[in-house]
Amino acid sequence: MPDSPNLSSALGETVNHGRQFLARVESLAESLSAELASHEEASRRWAGERQAINAEAEKLRAQIEALNATLADLRKTVHLVEQERDQVAADRDQARQAREVAERDLGGTRERLAAAEQEATRRQAELAGVTADLARLRDQLGVVTKDRDALQADQIQWGLDREQLLGEQARMKERLADVDRDLAGQRAEYQALVQRHAELTEQSNKLAADWGARRQALAAEIHAQGEEMEQVRKLLQESQERERRVVGLPQATSVAGAASPEQSHLINSRLNALVGFSSVLLDERAHPLSVEERREYLKYLHDSAIKLTETVRALTGTHAPADVAPAVDRERRPPDILVADNDPSSRQRIEPFLKRAGYEVVYVENGPRALEKASHLQPLAILIDAQLPPSGAPALVRELRKDPRTRDIPLVLLVAPDAPAVTMADCEVLVKPIDRQQLVQLMVRFDLMADGKVAKKMPANLLVIDDDAQAVSLVKAILKPYNVRVSSVDNARAGIEQALRNKPDLVILDLVMPGVDGFEVIAALRRDKEMSRVPILVHTAKTLTPEDRQRLEGKVESIVEKAEFQPERFLELLLKRGERRKRAA
Repeated sequence: MPDSPNLSSALGETVNHGRQFLARVESLAESLSAELASHEEASRRWAGERQAINAEAEKLRAQIEALNATLADLRKTVHLVEQERDQVAADRDQARQAREVAERDLGGTRERLAAAEQEATRRQAELAGVTADLARLRDQLGVVTKDRDALQADQIQWGLDREQLLGEQARMKERLADVDRDLAGQRAEYQALVQRHAELTEQSNKLAADWGARRQALAAEIHAQGEEMEQVRKLLQESQERERRVVGLPQATSVAGAASPEQSHLINSRLNALVGFSSVLLDERAHPLSVEERREYLKYLHDSAIKLTETVRALTGTHAPADVAPAVDRERRPPDILVADNDPSSRQRIEPFLKRAGYEVVYVENGPRALEKASHLQPLAILIDAQLPPSGAPALVRELRKDPRTRDIPLVLLVAPDAPAVTMADCEVLVKPIDRQQLVQLMVRFDLMADGKVAKKMPANLLVIDDDAQAVSLVKAILKPYNVRVSSVDNARAGIEQALRNKPDLVILDLVMPGVDGFEVIAALRRDKEMSRVPILVHTAKTLTPEDRQRLEGKVESIVEKAEFQPERFLELLLKRGERRKRAA
């Protein structure tokens, strides 16, 4: 492995610039999305208010028209009643005049009255009939008068109601005018935002293309370093086999150049730091880092590589045996991965690889079929070709995000290397030909994050007892996204005191420490009634003998060798063994 500090420094600067650049792009995209969402919500709200106002104004107009028609009918009725009243008054006056004339005639012809009694009787009968008709007409006039008074009162009330409605209509018109003015202003702001969004989108596309190239170069460099580390690991394993064969001989009492326990511990610790910190740096979406943390982790990688190189060169080919790490639980049904791509070469490249990694792969060749399968299968993730027929990836992504059954499924866009830069919210992007190792790492992260209750399964309080500062920092870096409170001590006695005092949900313990070793820590914690139920995860670089394993059996939950450390496996052990326990108050 290269031991030049210049290469590590260049790698650190490249990672630093790339991460800063990506953070700025994501910040711009998030702020712009939030502004657009707020303006769209305001436009929809104003449109709804304007429509409600228009409907209310139309309703008021209809009511006013109905009232005007009713008033016109009432006026006609009043006019007819007044005409009838005038006619009755004229008839009454005429009858009164006729009676006066009759009385005068009667007074003037009293003498003739005796002679004309029959004529007078007849006239009296006629007068009685006229009197009855007059009384009837008076009654009718009283009824008409009452109706007229009621109609006049109603007309007055209707006039007041009409004035009130006209006032409300005027206020509504003023409010509608204000809404129209506000809406015009918001439209102008929206047009400005749309123009700004177009500018930012063009800029972010250019930045994303530049970052994609830099990220590929950085991933290639890290991959090359990983291959070199794998070669070193293989050499150490071969030396381990040679050591075992030599130790097995009855005459062998020592081996020239064999690694001392201190050297084995150093090699395992440095390998742990290299593998762990490089995994954190490669998967920044799952492990967001600050600039200071990224610089610190790169320094750990640099120092560990130098120390490991010096130790390997000083050895004669021996290495402490590494135990097999705990197997991943595969009893559950393999998760489905839906791939929407009509490219046969892409399928031949990634389908066998994903199946060997333990996933079920389902292929579809067009957007409608992908929508149908996604809602039915509920896959772990959906891989979408950017040029998927019939309408391309953006149309399919919009449909998937609109459907409540598929809106939370992770999406990965597969783009050609010569295609224009593509940026879509909440979508990962992989460039063809797909880097299979990068794809599997992405699926493992989706697998770990698929359960919405991951954070609830994580231990709330975790205690790390380890004198290796890099190992402690690595545990904190991996658990940072899960909001786990991690406390640490660098010696066994302080670890025992803090565990008995604070009662953590899970203890991560190194077995090799100065003074009191990890075995005594386990014994002390198991003697406490409450701590006897708390899981202990052994995280050590010590080469465990059969006697060591027998001493640990039944007292610890799991054992993780630092030399074989993998962040995904470490998280899976925490999820299985570190569920929060409810304690009595």
